[in-house]
Amino acid sequence: MSNVPMWSEDKERLVDILSTEEFTQSSKAGEGWIEKALDYLLELIARVFERVDLPTEAAGTVSTTVVVVAILALLAVIYWTSRKLMLHSKKERALFTQGEKIRRHTDYLLEARQLAQTEEWREAVRHLFLALLVYLQEKSWIRIEQWKTNWEYMEEIRHNHPAMQEVFRRHARIFDQIWYGQKTIDEEVFWKHVNELEQIWREEGHHG
Repeated sequence: MSNVPMWSEDKERLVDILSTEEFTQSSKAGEGWIEKALDYLLELIARVFERVDLPTEAAGTVSTTVVVVAILALLAVIYWTSRKLMLHSKKERALFTQGEKIRRHTDYLLEARQLAQTEEWREAVRHLFLALLVYLQEKSWIRIEQWKTNWEYMEEIRHNHPAMQEVFRRHARIFDQIWYGQKTIDEEVFWKHVNELEQIWREEGHHG
């Protein structure tokens, strides 16, 4: 007995799941690869089960099991591929340019202000985030390394100065959205963050 109609329905169910926004955004460059992988996987399984005569009551259970296994397998591939693309993207848009010498946090803050005045918002956000990172390093709360992620910096802050966790989380979120996510910065939010850092540094006697 052929189970091709059953596999066709399962394929449609799986495509519906994998075509939702959270999956399709994982790789614009590889648009359509999910459907191709799905075609190959389900057709391979269908060919195997076409040779097996299953009782009617067992067919539904087998079908559901195969769909679940297929989903898990494809999610693993999607996760691995999206991680690889994300790392590649971040490498191309590294926080520090090659050979860039780390300066004082006040230097980065001044440049962030100047860049904002000329509406170079992405670079302004980068310099503002650098000002925060360099300040944290000057206080010995983190150690800046090219390979570290913001989550790793967060762990260092949690161990060394927990009071700065929320400040760092807000600034890191905005930085990721603008620098890596290509979103547009809200001018009001930018200046709010500038004022927040200046206030912190004034209170600790480290501004200017």
